[in-house]
Amino acid sequence: MHRVFLYPWCSPWRDNLGWGNTRSYRVSWFSPFVGLAGNLLWEESDMSKNESKLLHADLTYTIRAVLFHVGNHLWPGLPEKDFQQAISIGLTRRKIPHSLEEQFHVYYRGVEVGRYYCDVLVDRKVILELKVAPALTGLHRAQIISYLRVTGVDVGLLVNFGREVEIERYAHFYAQRRPDFTWQPQSPSDPALLYLHLVGRLYECLHRIHYELGPGFFHYVYRRATQVELNEQHIAFEFVREIPVFYEGEYLGTRNCRLLIVEDKVVLAAFAVREMNPSFDVGMRRYLSHFDKKLGLLANFYGERLSVRPVRVP
Repeated sequence: MHRVFLYPWCSPWRDNLGWGNTRSYRVSWFSPFVGLAGNLLWEESDMSKNESKLLHADLTYTIRAVLFHVGNHLWPGLPEKDFQQAISIGLTRRKIPHSLEEQFHVYYRGVEVGRYYCDVLVDRKVILELKVAPALTGLHRAQIISYLRVTGVDVGLLVNFGREVEIERYAHFYAQRRPDFTWQPQSPSDPALLYLHLVGRLYECLHRIHYELGPGFFHYVYRRATQVELNEQHIAFEFVREIPVFYEGEYLGTRNCRLLIVEDKVVLAAFAVREMNPSFDVGMRRYLSHFDKKLGLLANFYGERLSVRPVRVP
């Protein structure tokens, strides 16, 4: 079976693929604002041809044995931390060096923008990304590709302890293979937008960040990367960390907001949440009122695709 992934850093290549009987695919992905953002040509090979040449085959074989043993002895639905601790016990009893929550630096354009903490790092050769979900999804696959690129580790195992144990294997050298980011702007049709040239540049910046980093990181990683990209593009902005709160003229203190005011026109919020509910729009309207601005952008980096929602006030 051949799978087509929408993002180039989530290609179907894995390190147990052979090189015969290849098929080629060209995949395009689209921005809701600008249209075509790029395309990717890859080859997918017959997995049965080269299984004897797995990278770190003996180590990953033992890890898989531990994973299935844990899955057979713990019931589905337990927290990820329980599975993580059980895996650690299994690896320790087999005298396999490993660490939990190993810290890695995340860089964007050569600037450190945050940290990533690996669920399990085994012998500094294999990372384990653990899930407890009904099934593995494209987002889960995109996340482990992101983590392989950050860590530089040779092999990643995506493991789901949902209804049954699912294990998918990914290799770092395939995670690195992708085309450069490209952008083809088009005229926006959303009547809510103002400052079309500026907003178009912001959409390009945000999509570039999502393309380069991928999903799976904390809010602040994307927020800092956005500041790096705006500086790179020579777009002026002010970072607002907190705002004062008053009630009937009485000062109550300050509250965190962590917003970017771009060229004194657009209020930009960058974050990563599973779902943007209506409260995000309500909050942005309050910020727009506070800063006396007319347009806000809610940029959610959580999913396989970047979601940018404009919010406008009269």
